[in-house]
Amino acid sequence: MPRAPHDVNRGGLIDPRRHGDHRVYVPPTRHHDGRVVTERPWTNPRGRYIPPSRDHITIINHNTIINNMNGIHRGWDTRDHGYRWHHWNGHQVRHHYDVHGYHWWDFYIGGGCYRTRYHSGRHWWYDPYWHRWVYLHDNRWWWQDPAAPAVVYVIIDNNYYRYQENGGTVIIKPDTTPPVDAPPAEPNASAPDQETMFSLDGTRSVQILTDKKEAYLYDLTGTDPNGAAAGGQWLASGVKSAKFVYDDKHEADGTTTQVIRQIELDFDDAAMAAIADPEGERKIVITGAERSAYLYDLKDEAKPSAYLADGVSEIKLVNADGALKLVIVTARESGVDSLLMFDRDGQPYRAAAPKTLETGSSPAERLRKSAAFNVLQSDKVVW
Repeated sequence: MPRAPHDVNRGGLIDPRRHGDHRVYVPPTRHHDGRVVTERPWTNPRGRYIPPSRDHITIINHNTIINNMNGIHRGWDTRDHGYRWHHWNGHQVRHHYDVHGYHWWDFYIGGGCYRTRYHSGRHWWYDPYWHRWVYLHDNRWWWQDPAAPAVVYVIIDNNYYRYQENGGTVIIKPDTTPPVDAPPAEPNASAPDQETMFSLDGTRSVQILTDKKEAYLYDLTGTDPNGAAAGGQWLASGVKSAKFVYDDKHEADGTTTQVIRQIELDFDDAAMAAIADPEGERKIVITGAERSAYLYDLKDEAKPSAYLADGVSEIKLVNADGALKLVIVTARESGVDSLLMFDRDGQPYRAAAPKTLETGSSPAERLRKSAAFNVLQSDKVVW
């Protein structure tokens, strides 16, 4: 999961409309020792110009490289528009200060080279197809729209995705803006067709296919690319968005961490909602004007759904030892809120809470009054 960048302030952005593009820079024809430059600009096998990859990022983002570049920037004679070669960490690097006042850096690695600018404490690379200056953060390349600095995109597999955070859920959504200049065609390539939501701890993601509105849950902790978790667990159709909801977990050392309690799904049909457990084993669907709730076994499609209640206003899941243990349903009956409790299969929980609670009490207050829930919070259950 890409981690959120710190927004670059407007003064720190490189805007091609004001600061030019990569064409203002003339590449060298010879190395410092007179050898002809044979290294070609960094591209993929189809000839598409691409930003420095992860291995290259390790080289250009090394502390020695950064310190050397900053030292040259600070001490450079701005009347000098020549070219200087350096040999840093076993790599050939060339610097140029152009007539417009910009520092350029060429890195020669293997048979390829790539050009960056180092500005405002960041590496920048110019995308010749979308005409954008993108910057390096957390080993990924990002673009921040100069016209709307609050809008940030991340490059994944040479595609731009808009990055957003929504109450504990990281959302990346494909950018459908067409390129200004078309890149070389990629065989079997297609435009991104999914919106992806990540949990803050990076352990889960939900992908929503933009054409079919199918939602799939992925366990990102798995290491086997052919394992059961790699294929994703189908959750629902007609899904508009997904959100991760958390509980605070108090550690023995006094720290508090957040653990995923449930995944909430919104649908194109406003009369419908769903909640799934983090393991993708159970789903509760609330539907219709009656707000009827049914529990589904996502691992056994042949198993009939279990009816829970009508008039449902809230559902909370309780998980322990990596599995769903309890479903707590708040439902309104005859104008009074009731708290109902079910096991993972939709059967009434063995120690049901008092059915009727005071009207107007908050869900947290109602939970504190539940004897069964207090049992779950005791030492008899390991959270």
